[in-house]
Amino acid sequence: MLLRRDMNAKHLVIMLTDIKGFTSKTSVSSRKETMDLLKKHKELVMPVIEQHKGHLVKTIGDAFLVTFESPTEAVICGVKIQDVLREYNKDKSASDKIEIRIAINSGEVTISDDGDIFGDAVNITSRLESIAEPGEVFFTEAVYLAMNKKEVPSSEIGYRQFKGIPEKIKVYKVLSETPIGESSIKEVDENEVNEVSKSSFVYKTPGFWIRFFALFLDFIIFSILISVLGLKSCNHNSNYDDNSETLNNIKDANVELSKKGILVKGENGEIVSISKNGVLIKDKNGNLISRSISRNNRNNFSVNKGEKGSFAILLWVLYCAVMVWRFGATPGKMIFKIKVVDYLTNEKPKIDKAFLRAFFSVISFIILCIGYLWALRSEKRTWHDIISGTKVIYTE
Repeated sequence: MLLRRDMNAKHLVIMLTDIKGFTSKTSVSSRKETMDLLKKHKELVMPVIEQHKGHLVKTIGDAFLVTFESPTEAVICGVKIQDVLREYNKDKSASDKIEIRIAINSGEVTISDDGDIFGDAVNITSRLESIAEPGEVFFTEAVYLAMNKKEVPSSEIGYRQFKGIPEKIKVYKVLSETPIGESSIKEVDENEVNEVSKSSFVYKTPGFWIRFFALFLDFIIFSILISVLGLKSCNHNSNYDDNSETLNNIKDANVELSKKGILVKGENGEIVSISKNGVLIKDKNGNLISRSISRNNRNNFSVNKGEKGSFAILLWVLYCAVMVWRFGATPGKMIFKIKVVDYLTNEKPKIDKAFLRAFFSVISFIILCIGYLWALRSEKRTWHDIISGTKVIYTE
């Protein structure tokens, strides 16, 4: 497809900035105060952009859209802007501070006759800016691969899925703790960079002992729950009916926990009930599919160790999977303010990953706890985290 005559394509580095909380600031400010804020913002930022050979494409309210020829120069410029604003904010009250987000991407853009730019590279920059944190400089892998890494020490944040962008984008941030630029070049140990990346503010990975105590607390809570509900394994004397077709997979289920037991309701009305009376399954029309009734009479009820252990493992898997799927964390993790997320997206795991993680957590435990001890390594992920594609982080 040919471009129109008044447009041309060019590979550029794109920077997008905006002021944190600008809308809330303007909602309680007069027009003059708003204009003074924007004027001061421009006075502080524009000299730095010009010094690093940036070209201002346009301003969009409190946002600046800027292009550069050099990715290294663009990232250094972003860092210098944050330094200038950090110095300006030192003696300012919270309401008077100017804090901005900076996102940088690189790619081919279409340049219109009036100098405006369009294209996927611009869209990705906009999406990246929406997750950037005030005072930090975020940039994409395209920038990272092209820039001088010795001048700009950085850490990998991980892949992010942006709305409207089909592929996941790998995101990086500048290590603000490390001197930037040619005058302060020094070798940065790769392990140190990776460690900072793991503990960046975007997500912080809890240590082994925090996870151990959370797991220990879950064992206690689980034991109390089983005791209170009186859940027991059903023996050979239990009644079991199966006079209907197999229950279809339950999707988008709601889980209810109460003193009576656990109730799982599917979106179409299917029901799975687990209580001290046994397990009951009904289809969407309310027809009984299967029933396993526990005889709690001491005279005819006996459970051998094998049955009891297997049933306890099943309940433990269900307990962990449902809690992680619905809430992102088990009660023990909630107390220690940690949660389980998808390794790539940092979102709450889907149901398949939650159950896969819960099942293999048992494997991690029974093989001499090696799967859990694996979290002592630098990546701090257990076997069941690696298998299910999850990780454990601190809650925000």
